[in-house]
Amino acid sequence: MSQVIINQVGPLPITVPVAWPSDRAVLVSVSGSAFSQQANTQLAVKLSIHSTGIGTVQLMANQAGTHMVLPAGFFDVASGVIGGASVVLSAANGTTLTDKNDLFTVALIY
Repeated sequence: MSQVIINQVGPLPITVPVAWPSDRAVLVSVSGSAFSQQANTQLAVKLSIHSTGIGTVQLMANQAGTHMVLPAGFFDVASGVIGGASVVLSAANGTTLTDKNDLFTVALIY
C-alpha cells in the first residue's frame, strides 16, 4: 500500500502529523524543488520523523535564481510504532530556498 502524506507547495519547512501505518519497515519517498540566490551551491532538503533526521535529497545548483527539481529520495525507516508521528521537510543548509513555486511530495510505501 501507499499513502501520500505531503503534496503541497512551499515554502519550507512543512510539518504534518501522520498516523504511522505500520510497525514494520516503511519506505518513505521524497520529491520536490528548490533554488538558491548563489551560483554553484548545494541545494538540500532534509526529511525528519519524530525530530530525527532520516535523510537528505541534494543537488548542485550551478545557476542562481533557478528553481531546480531535486532527485527523488527513498528512505527505509526500519521500524516504527503504529500511531501518531510528525513528519518534517526542511532546508538542510542556509543556501537552499523555497517558495510558492516549489512543490513537495512525501509518500509512505508499506
